[in-house]
Amino acid sequence: MRHHARLAAAFVVVGVIAASAVPASFAGQQCKDKPARSESDFVFLAGGAQVQDNRTGLIWMRCLEGQTWDGTTCKADDPKAVDPGPNLTYADAKKYAAARSTPDETWRIPTKAELITIREPGCYNPSVNLKLFPSEPAWSSDGAYWTTTPEAEGVALVDAIGASDAWQRTDASHTNHVRLVRNVPKEKKKP
Repeated sequence: MRHHARLAAAFVVVGVIAASAVPASFAGQQCKDKPARSESDFVFLAGGAQVQDNRTGLIWMRCLEGQTWDGTTCKADDPKAVDPGPNLTYADAKKYAAARSTPDETWRIPTKAELITIREPGCYNPSVNLKLFPSEPAWSSDGAYWTTTPEAEGVALVDAIGASDAWQRTDASHTNHVRLVRNVPKEKKKP
């Protein structure tokens, strides 16, 4: 009997050590399968703050509005908030994209089809690959995201790319997350 108790205690200690070895940014995320996309599918740009998808030719901001890139991960500006930013109206999300844009980088809100390309279908809380889109805490990137894909009524869609993957219609006055995207710049022609 003592042997079984010592063995059980050893498993508990190993479990605690293994759990503490998991990075904080992965806490809470659940994945049924190995991620569909790996880091080899992407190129990291701008000191890691942006990621270029080699399959789609899109460049994504790794952080959402309301998060800050620290060189390793995206940190929620207010990690203790119940629903930490980024919560923007559709009009504010468009203004944010325009404000982020430069002559060399034209940022925009993604389409529904574009947003789906970074979704990990076997994961939730959130359903993005946290190696590609790291955040602390992980749940700060969970929730609904604006897209430019309109519904029949002309209202943009949002994607609950976090806890679930249900598409929903939303009023333009509602607030949701925004993850900005841009196209890979075309080569400038030499004069």
